[in-house]
Amino acid sequence: MHEFRWMAPIRVGFSSVPGVMEREPVAYRDFWISMSRQMQRSRQADGTQWELPRTVLPTDTRLGWSKAAADTLPRPLEVIIATEEVDGTRVLEGLVVTELSWRLHDHGVLLVEGRLRTAAGTEAAVLGDANHWEGAVQRAGRELSRSCAERVNSLLAEEVSRTDDAGKLVDLEQLGVGEPLWVTRSLAFDPLDETGADFARAWVSGIDAHHTVVVEDLIVGDVPLVAQWMNHVHRPDQPEPVELSWRALRKAQFFWSALHWVDDSLREILAWTMADRKDLSVRDLRLELRKAMIQAQELLMLRADVRQHVSRRTHEEMQRFLGIWEYTELLEDPVREKVEICKERLGSLAEDRAARSAMFTDIILMSIGVTSVLATAIALVQFGRDAGGDPSQSVFDLGNGTITSWLSSQSMDAILIISLLLSTVLVAVFIWKRRQSVS
Repeated sequence: MHEFRWMAPIRVGFSSVPGVMEREPVAYRDFWISMSRQMQRSRQADGTQWELPRTVLPTDTRLGWSKAAADTLPRPLEVIIATEEVDGTRVLEGLVVTELSWRLHDHGVLLVEGRLRTAAGTEAAVLGDANHWEGAVQRAGRELSRSCAERVNSLLAEEVSRTDDAGKLVDLEQLGVGEPLWVTRSLAFDPLDETGADFARAWVSGIDAHHTVVVEDLIVGDVPLVAQWMNHVHRPDQPEPVELSWRALRKAQFFWSALHWVDDSLREILAWTMADRKDLSVRDLRLELRKAMIQAQELLMLRADVRQHVSRRTHEEMQRFLGIWEYTELLEDPVREKVEICKERLGSLAEDRAARSAMFTDIILMSIGVTSVLATAIALVQFGRDAGGDPSQSVFDLGNGTITSWLSSQSMDAILIISLLLSTVLVAVFIWKRRQSVS
């Protein structure tokens, strides 16, 4: 018999409104207290154990770093922690589900985890096939993660809809249930199993040379776990370092998956900003760009806070995972670059918007100017005719003005047509030169 532990991040449409825990801590705390009461009343019989860590208000009077060997985060990363009741009868891919739980985080991250064991009566040939069980654990984890995500989406939609002004505190987006980002699978090595050593070697044999060496140290008991890349091995008889590593793995997977989805959003939005389409809404693009930028910046700040406040052992293990995965090079640096590109695009959109506004203003001023051409021409005609009929108005003239006399002798229709033609030419020249300056 083999036992496995697994963890999978999957995306859901939930996040707290950025900055709300700092701006409105009491209202945010009261919201989760209300949610806790609603969930207790409506879900007393489903066997799930619920925990809502954010029902407690962080206080500035709390002593920081009060425990040298424990995490002292100002705010818990988890929003809801749930342990579902399992009866040991559910079998997926030849694996019995023995434990199932999930942790809801901000930024749309749901971490689902559990334990599986091979079903009784499994043939010996299949039991020793590491490749078979690697795929089986992934498929079982995928199905369990998707079912948990569906329940979480429906739970949040139901409970949040009962709370007034919930939109000011949490952001609930209607997302379809997709695929988990990955399924991490950890083999529980049993030193009493005669075939356990060979199975453990096969479990990590295809990763790299480091795993091939370190798994031998685990088999003899010199190290408690081999945990770097997807296929892990741990010794249940050394629970303390194993649990420490698993807790650090949760934090590392949260940061990776959250920033991975932010990176996807930034990439998609930037792709739309590059499209040459007239039907795109500049306002919507600006809003989406700002939203994605805020999420990225908040995540980067959150990681800095966590690194500052977690215990040194947790920090070391979390950094080890992220370093092995090349988190900074593959994810954080590209996100920072995309944020800078977003800033440039926002500046460009703002300049385009200002240019369009300026052009609209200029057209209004031009229209006023064009109207004055017609008014001036009519006024000159009227003045010439009045001066010709009233000698007192031309007493200082030395003779009839040629221009004034000519204008006064023209018909009003001719003056109107000439003024309109002149105005049209002026408008055309203005628009042509304005378009050249904008482009």
